[in-house]
Amino acid sequence: MRILSIQFFIWVGLVFGQAMQAADWSFVMLGDTRGNRTTTTTGISDSLGAIATKIASLSPDLVMVAGDLCNGNDLPGNATLSYTDQFNYWKAAMNPVYDYVLKTGIPIYTVRGNHENNDSEGPIIPELKQAYYDAFGKDMPQNWSATGNYTGSSQVGYSYSKTYKNMTMVVADQYFYYTAEGYHSLDETWVTDQFQASTTPFNIFMAHVPIYQTEGSGGSERFFGTDAAADATRAAFWGELGASDVQVYVTGHIHNETVASTPNGIIQVLAGNGGAPLDPIVNTPEAGVEVLYTNDQFGFSLATVRDDSMTIQYYSLTGNDTWSIAGYTTVITVPEPSVVCLMGLGLGALGIAGLRAMRPRRRI
Repeated sequence: MRILSIQFFIWVGLVFGQAMQAADWSFVMLGDTRGNRTTTTTGISDSLGAIATKIASLSPDLVMVAGDLCNGNDLPGNATLSYTDQFNYWKAAMNPVYDYVLKTGIPIYTVRGNHENNDSEGPIIPELKQAYYDAFGKDMPQNWSATGNYTGSSQVGYSYSKTYKNMTMVVADQYFYYTAEGYHSLDETWVTDQFQASTTPFNIFMAHVPIYQTEGSGGSERFFGTDAAADATRAAFWGELGASDVQVYVTGHIHNETVASTPNGIIQVLAGNGGAPLDPIVNTPEAGVEVLYTNDQFGFSLATVRDDSMTIQYYSLTGNDTWSIAGYTTVITVPEPSVVCLMGLGLGALGIAGLRAMRPRRRI
């Protein structure tokens, strides 16, 4: 009878392991979808419609957009587009993904870039900020709360966190703390608090400006700045993210796609190839950063999430409605739940009494 008992326990583990195993799901990472500053008539890229159509065809569960949706205040001299007009053009182009009128389709999660704040990195333009909130912010998760290093107006609708299946994403607006030196701080305490409270195996951070330099733009990439104090702040913040098992930082601002490994192994996915005029690839990473993949074509990244792994593929628009997938992929793994743990959960679900009832009786 021992053999039967062992077989039964294995069966319990397999059944409950399969029950717990989530079906594969996916999400898209995209950024910098604005138009050409000298020619745009809509404030958004002429390629965004084609990109949206391709994304929709892949049926991801959600889309993350890392800022610079439209040109904002950075328009040709004779343009008269309002901020609301530009966001409406963006919504129309993204209609294959999500219908903002009917509120149906694949959910889109956005964050502000400098073009939703002030292209020149100067003081906040209140009308632009409000137009962004009215267009997108009011529909984002409303769960930001003030923390110890918070100063300024409320970030509700601008910064937020969201848990979906086995992933937690934390989205931080980088344009609330303006000084004479520009924007070089965010609500670090709130961000790290969200990740420390996370119970999911996958954790994704998104903001507009890169935190580590991978290209040749120097200070434009290193959000916290380039002096010793900035490096110390960044190292402490990045260390806390690493300790909280953050695996990916989704960002943009530089107009190409560059994937890099940063200190403590967090992958920085620079997804700035969403349609804005492309920047050349220079590949001059700072110390401690390894560039893994670069791409100077319009496109996006698709992450497929399983129980114990995430695989990121890179899609490029290579012509009129023609696409290619890069030969390089990023694979992130986490430990699988143990069989013993699964069996234990199975036993708990069935109940000890139920198991006793199933034991074979001694023959007399």
